[in-house]
Amino acid sequence: MLKFSELSNSSWTRLPTRRSDISVSNWMSDYECYDESEDVFENPRSWELNYGTPDMNVPLSDVPCGGCGAMLHCQDTAIPGYLPSELFKQLDEVSLRAVVCQRCHFLRFYDTALNVIVSPDDYPKLMAHLKDTVALIVLMVDLLDFPCSIWPEIMHIVGRKQPIVVVGNKVDLLPPDSRGYLHHMQKCLAESVAHSGIPPSNIKHVALISAKTGYGVEELITKLHNLWAYRGDVYLLGCTNVGKSTLFNALLRSDYCKVKAVDLIQRATTSPWPGTTINLLKFPILRPSGWRLAERTKRILSQRQQLEAERRLHYSQFKEDTSRNLPALIGHIGMTFCQKQPVSNLDPFSMETSPEGPRPLSGLDPSDEMYAKSKWCYDTPGVVHPDQVIHLLTAEELMMTLPKKLISPRTYRLQPNMSLFIAGLGRLDYVEGNDPIRMTVFASGRLPITICNVDDAEYLYKTLLGTRFLGVPCGGPTRLSQWPMLRAHPETIELHGIGWKKSCGDILLSSSGWVAVTFGEGKTCRFQAWTPGGRGVYFRSPALLPFAVTTCGPKVRHSPAYRKGKGMFWKHA
Repeated sequence: MLKFSELSNSSWTRLPTRRSDISVSNWMSDYECYDESEDVFENPRSWELNYGTPDMNVPLSDVPCGGCGAMLHCQDTAIPGYLPSELFKQLDEVSLRAVVCQRCHFLRFYDTALNVIVSPDDYPKLMAHLKDTVALIVLMVDLLDFPCSIWPEIMHIVGRKQPIVVVGNKVDLLPPDSRGYLHHMQKCLAESVAHSGIPPSNIKHVALISAKTGYGVEELITKLHNLWAYRGDVYLLGCTNVGKSTLFNALLRSDYCKVKAVDLIQRATTSPWPGTTINLLKFPILRPSGWRLAERTKRILSQRQQLEAERRLHYSQFKEDTSRNLPALIGHIGMTFCQKQPVSNLDPFSMETSPEGPRPLSGLDPSDEMYAKSKWCYDTPGVVHPDQVIHLLTAEELMMTLPKKLISPRTYRLQPNMSLFIAGLGRLDYVEGNDPIRMTVFASGRLPITICNVDDAEYLYKTLLGTRFLGVPCGGPTRLSQWPMLRAHPETIELHGIGWKKSCGDILLSSSGWVAVTFGEGKTCRFQAWTPGGRGVYFRSPALLPFAVTTCGPKVRHSPAYRKGKGMFWKHA
C-alpha cells in the first residue's frame, strides 16, 4: 500500500492510471458538485491539493459509500468513507447516495490505492450478528490460492447453524488438463474446505465459477433459488481478493436482484488491492416465486442453442489463440425481468433535454416501503488470512503476482539438492531423493523462475533480490529493507511418486502459486519450502491439475526447462 506521505511527495505521473489524459491532482473536478472557481492553489498545504480539506466540525453522515460501504464523512483522510469537505458540504443526503468516497474513486479511475486505517478487530464485530440471524453464507474461495484463501475462523463468527454454499472463483484462469478436470477440482475444493474445520453438514453445495467472465454464475443463481429461496439474507464471505465484490456486481445485474433496484445501487469497487470493501454493501433479493422461476427457466432454455453456438465459437478461437489471452471458460448472465424504458419521440442526436427531465442522481433507500421487508444480499469486507502474503506487496508487485489471464504451466527437471524460486516470493528445495524429478509451476507468467543448487540459493537470493531476475519484490533499498526474508517452513514435505504421467501432489507457496511434483512410481522424495516469514506452505494431494505435466513440450537442451507444449487438454471437459 502507498502511504499518504509517499503519495503527496511523489510525482503523480508515475502512478498507473486508467485515464492517463486526466491529472490526478485535479481529481475533484470529476465530481459535478465541485466548484472550480475557488483558487485552491493558494492553499499553503500542498497535500490538500491532492486530498482536499478535512473538517472535523462536520458530523458523520448516515449514507454509506456505494463502492465500499463505509459511512461518508469529511472529518479525517485516514478513516474509510472520506470525502473532502469541498465536496461533502455541497451534497445533501439524496445526492450523497450517488457518489463514492475518495478511496473508491481513486481505485476506479486511477488504479491508485490510498492507505486507510482499518482495524482487523472490526471484521469479527461487523459479522457478529450472524450468529443470531437466519442467513445463508456464500463462502468464496480463490482457486489459485487455497487453502490459504479459506477463512479458518469462519465458524466462530457465523455460528454452527448457518448453511454454507462454497464457491470456488477464478476457474477461468486454470488450464484444462483432462476431460473431467472441473469435477476433480470441485472434489479437491470440497475436501480442502472440510479439512479447514467447517462441518460437512453445513456445506450444502460446492460450485466453481468465474465472477469475471460469468461462467457458472447462472447455475449458482439457480442453486441459490432452489436451496435457499427467500428464507433470509445472503452474505458473501471470504478472504481478501477472492472476488466477492466482482460476484456481488454480477448478481446485481442478474435475476437475483430486484428489478427496480438494479439501476439505483452503485457497483461495488473492485480492484486487485486487498481490503477494497470496508463495510457491508447490499442489494434487495428478487423473490423467486413460482411464475418468476418459470419465466426464468423459459428464458434460459430459449437461449441454450445460442449460448452453445457461442461456446463452440469461443472454443475454436481459444484453440487458435497462442497468446492465451482468452479465458478458458466464459458464461452469460441474463436478466429475465427488465424495466421497460419509456419510449421517447425525441431525436437521439438532439441537444434538447428529455421532457421528463434528467434522471436524478439518487441511490436506494433501504427504509423505503418497497424494500422494507426485503431479503438482502450483502458484500462483506475481506479478511486477511494469516498465511497470505498479498497484503505485503506494493501496487506494482500485486499487478505482477496476481494472474490476469489463463495460467500457462511451466515444467522443469530438477536433480537432487537443487532449488526452484518463484520470483522472490517462494523457494522449493529438493533435499532428499536419488533420481531427477519434474516440477510444474502454476503462477503468474510475469513471475520469473530461477533454478540453482541448494548450497547457492541463499547467496543468490540476497544478490538478486530487487532486480529483474527475481522480479518481486521490486524497488530501492527502502522497499527491500521492509521485505520479510524467506524462511524455511518448520517441517519438510515427503511425497510418494505415482508415475511420470501424473503429479503426486501440489506444494502451495502462499499467494505466489504452487508447484506440482512428478516422479517415478514407488519413489520417495523430500522437499523444503521457503516463503516470507515461513507461512502459507501447504501440501495438497491429489494435485489440483495432476495431468498438466503431460502437456509440456520437449526438454530444452542443456537446460532444466521444458518447452511450452499445448499447455492444456484440448477436448472440452
